[in-house]
Amino acid sequence: LIFFIPYSFLSSQENLTLEKAISLGLDNNFDIKIADKNIEIAENNNTWAKAGKTPSVDLRGSFTNNITNDNNPASFLRGTFYNGGIGANVDANWVVYSGGRFKLNKDQLMLTVDQRKLNKSTDIHNLLRTIYQQYYNVVFQQEQLAVLDQVLVLSKDRLIYEETKRDYGTSNSYNLIQFETAVLTDTNSVISQNQRVEVAKRNLYKTLNLDGFKDYTFDEKLSITMEDIDAKKIKQLMSEENYSIKSLSMIADLNRLNTSIVESATKPTISISGSAGYGQNGFKFFADNPITGEPYPFNFSNRATASINANLVYNLYDGGVKKTNIESSKMQEEVDKLSIEQAKFELNNQLDILIDNYKNQTALLLLTDKKIQLADQNLMITEERFKLGRVTSLDYRTVQNQFLNAAYGKVNAIYNLLITKSEIDYLVGLYE
Repeated sequence: LIFFIPYSFLSSQENLTLEKAISLGLDNNFDIKIADKNIEIAENNNTWAKAGKTPSVDLRGSFTNNITNDNNPASFLRGTFYNGGIGANVDANWVVYSGGRFKLNKDQLMLTVDQRKLNKSTDIHNLLRTIYQQYYNVVFQQEQLAVLDQVLVLSKDRLIYEETKRDYGTSNSYNLIQFETAVLTDTNSVISQNQRVEVAKRNLYKTLNLDGFKDYTFDEKLSITMEDIDAKKIKQLMSEENYSIKSLSMIADLNRLNTSIVESATKPTISISGSAGYGQNGFKFFADNPITGEPYPFNFSNRATASINANLVYNLYDGGVKKTNIESSKMQEEVDKLSIEQAKFELNNQLDILIDNYKNQTALLLLTDKKIQLADQNLMITEERFKLGRVTSLDYRTVQNQFLNAAYGKVNAIYNLLITKSEIDYLVGLYE
């Protein structure tokens, strides 16, 4: 049971690869689901009817009942009478020409669809960057934990060795205390690092919107293939694929379209309207005919109407409001151009910094490979000399810390290189 239960528990755990993490994130992310609905709304609104091109037809019905008691001496009818009616009317209106605004409105609706799709792509782009970096942060924390575990094993081995020497009377309390302290220190570091691993996992699980924070395993190891980055080529690619530039370009397109819409307001509008109706009326005077002595009868009447009209509206003067609006819209276009140029300048500067960092970190990684080799050799030599009594326990601990720092340095160098490369890809717009 002692061996079977842990094995059964471990075998039930599932390995979480980067590809699966991305798949889970895309399936569970609420921002992407909201973006999908916003696209559906924009596509639903993208019709000629919303652009104003189609005619409108209204059906109106009425049913009226009025009883009046008129005691005015000057009135033609004095007394109580009823007047009511029922009728229906159909009204139609169609704007035949509006200075090209129908086409412009339709283009605006289409651009809104494109903008919603771009928003979704931006959300996906940001999500992929977050998942990538959080996933490799888990792997990075695990790699650091592996280094600390290795150092702890070394410390325990040295403590056991020193306790054996004490049993044979060839060691002293001072050396034992040093190695016991080293074991406690390394154990504390391992416990703290385990907590960092758990925090990194939970940050990733939160991004993936996983219910219950399932405890996946992460079997991947930190590794990277170093690349030669062509700054000129990658800057050209960034100018085409960067999502900030795409968003600014989309806003510029909408504002250029808005200028055309404002200009169309200077043109006339021609519309046709028509109506047809029918009504039935009733009238009853509650009195007797003074000539016949009989009550007045209930009288009915009806009316049918039809009309068709054409209207032209052309504003001749509005105090310069339309002219001002056109000038403001064109100035906004200039602002959009400057905003795009400013964004490209700032992004190029950020990219230059990232490329320089990538090159420097590549050089540092090559150095850490050499440092860890030397630290490993130094640790082996020092261990042999310690066994021969030629170095003290403090000297051995110093060399052990040098090995720890070198191993840490390599893990950090690989991780920093991965993150820097991911920032370059993010800036350029390469996440898909």
